[in-house]
Amino acid sequence: MLFSTLTIPLYVLGSPASAYAQTSAMTGRVVESGAEDYGVEGAVIQVVNMASSTTTNEQGEFTLEELPDGPVKLHISAPDYNERYIVITMSERQQPLLVELEWAGDEEIVETNAAPVAETASSTSVTKQDIAVLPSKNAEEVLRQVPGVTLVQHGSEGKGHQFFLRGFDAIHGSDLELSLDGIPLNEWSNIHAQGYLDLGIIIPELIQAVNFIKGPFTLQQGAFAMAGSSRYSLGFTDDTSPWGMSYTAGTTNRHRLFARHTSGAQQFVGVEVTHDDGFGENRAINRATLNSRFKIFDTNTHGTLHLTALAGAAQFELPGIVRNEDVTRNFVDFYGAYDPESKGESLRGILALRYNLNRERYTLSLHGYGGYRSLKLLENFTGYLNDPLHGDRRSQAQQTFTFGLTGAHEAHVFRALTLTTGAGVRGDHFQQHEDQIGQELEVISNRRALEGTQLIAHARAGITWTPHSQLRLNTGGRLDTVHVNVVDRLDENQRSKDTLFALSPRTTLQWAPLQQWTFFLAHGRGFRPPEARAFSNFTSTSSSFDDEQLTGNQPEVTRSNAMEAGSKWNVTSWLQTSAAGFLTLIQRESIFDHASGVSVEVNGTRRLGGELALRATPLSWLTLRADVTLTDARFIESQNPVPFAPWLVSNVKATASHESGWSGGVQALYVAPRTLPHGATGSTLLRTDAKVGYQWRLLQVGLEVENIFNQRLREGEYHYASRWDLDQPASQLPAIHTAAGPPRTARLTLGRTF
Repeated sequence: MLFSTLTIPLYVLGSPASAYAQTSAMTGRVVESGAEDYGVEGAVIQVVNMASSTTTNEQGEFTLEELPDGPVKLHISAPDYNERYIVITMSERQQPLLVELEWAGDEEIVETNAAPVAETASSTSVTKQDIAVLPSKNAEEVLRQVPGVTLVQHGSEGKGHQFFLRGFDAIHGSDLELSLDGIPLNEWSNIHAQGYLDLGIIIPELIQAVNFIKGPFTLQQGAFAMAGSSRYSLGFTDDTSPWGMSYTAGTTNRHRLFARHTSGAQQFVGVEVTHDDGFGENRAINRATLNSRFKIFDTNTHGTLHLTALAGAAQFELPGIVRNEDVTRNFVDFYGAYDPESKGESLRGILALRYNLNRERYTLSLHGYGGYRSLKLLENFTGYLNDPLHGDRRSQAQQTFTFGLTGAHEAHVFRALTLTTGAGVRGDHFQQHEDQIGQELEVISNRRALEGTQLIAHARAGITWTPHSQLRLNTGGRLDTVHVNVVDRLDENQRSKDTLFALSPRTTLQWAPLQQWTFFLAHGRGFRPPEARAFSNFTSTSSSFDDEQLTGNQPEVTRSNAMEAGSKWNVTSWLQTSAAGFLTLIQRESIFDHASGVSVEVNGTRRLGGELALRATPLSWLTLRADVTLTDARFIESQNPVPFAPWLVSNVKATASHESGWSGGVQALYVAPRTLPHGATGSTLLRTDAKVGYQWRLLQVGLEVENIFNQRLREGEYHYASRWDLDQPASQLPAIHTAAGPPRTARLTLGRTF
């Protein structure tokens, strides 16, 4: 039957509803053409250009949730059947759909207007249901559900996290690209860290899904996607309760109020207000966040246009990092802080317009956005090491105005060929300064004062070729042009500027020779633009990586070359597995040096490793997951290990969502001891978190517990010189420092819908 020559198109049957009602769900059934009693099990229904997807059950039935109003485009595929694309109008969504698929081998192919999102063996989606059943008190912590990803919060909740993935210490985002509905979130040339990420502007309850691609393998991935990309999308299920409110109280004196109003999955307003004293000393935060989206128009003729508004403001304390030696001799507590004055302020706002037009032969999307960012940090990593009189406390301040415009077009030009093109530009105008601050909070000296403009413009083109239902090739390339124009206010207003280029070919190949087994190959180049500091005369005071320092270092675009091979296997209807091997070569590594307080570019590195993930659903309401990632990360010339990034990360998760109203999950994370600079080694990390919830009609209750077994979690470990106790002799010898994870903490949430 695999080589049958039947020539029958895909049908979508059902009577249109009389009312053009707003909805966010679609139900239906996929059957074999000519045999409506035979449901196609395991068919994948993907909403093109969205994270929404589902798989049919044994009867071929499916449900798609969290869909936008208006027409949507579906890509339907199943082993041994011809794949199909189709646009479903709003009226056709009011009754269950009947989708008929033809056996593979047909010569007639229905011309369609979009290519599926390129996929690799390790690509991961975190759905709204996944987020609901495991603890995550902010948008960053949702990424804990991605295999191989670990996070460290070495400040308080208001400061950006540190990300680790596949042997990368991506610092605050230098090697990990994050976007929200097409809006890039990495802060290019942020004074605290290149590619800085702070997701306090995203309300977790409004996250519709997160798509994670490991490696720079798709044309949509831009700057900072050296280790991979995470694409957040906002939305809310349009149920019978358009109003909702919840209140959270926690053992750290956490008080959080969330309220929302929704009118369709893509039209909502959400507000969050939070106060938390934090665990230990100097970790308090006060935050307010607004997320909203409004539909300007939505018609079959002219497409859809939505306006998104995001705003967030936070004031937070910063505990810093403590020396293990000082904890041992009780000079400071494990959850303590040296400097009670360390703190930060964050303010960010974004306005964005998104236009989509879906047609049978093509799709067009346009994104325009603008934003403002202000960040102030006052902190000290080294105590009194460099200045025994005044101390090494520093203040950093950044103001940035950002704008961007991107467009993408997809057209089905031949029977098995889709052409994808796109272009865009992103620009920043920024001001930043860094000062040394004394004990009375006076300015001792000016270290940095830069002002400038930076632009990244890109053009991309690629094809999706499907010569057979078992084979799909995505290939193409993108050209990014980087322009930086910087004025150094501390160097007689010296101006520096340059224009640089990055050409990035990307290819993914999918081959499904067996009904339940798909193989993947991927190759791509990623890039990281130089930060503005590289164009100034600023020099760091010291470095912990002199042995790997680059010589003749000039500002340039850093490039990576990545490859991945793997497979996904549906062992049974309730057991799936995926495996991948990867290799990444980096032209020049970027490592944050706490001694100098800046990211240091060092010699090239390579990462070689593998990933294995299992997913089982032994019961309809129970899901079990396990994954392990092994990575060998080394400098290419010296073969020394790359510091900070863990060589082994493993996750085990069990989640449940029962029709009786109960839901919840437990997650255990294991991280092997990290290699640290100067030959040191970190500690083993084992963290277990859990959540349980119950919904009764319009009422919801949930309990989250972090670090169930109350372990002393050394989430972040670093090896550098510092001096905090002036009664002790000064020394340039490095010591291990720890960023503590939370002790056992609990949060209780009560919710009500209206």
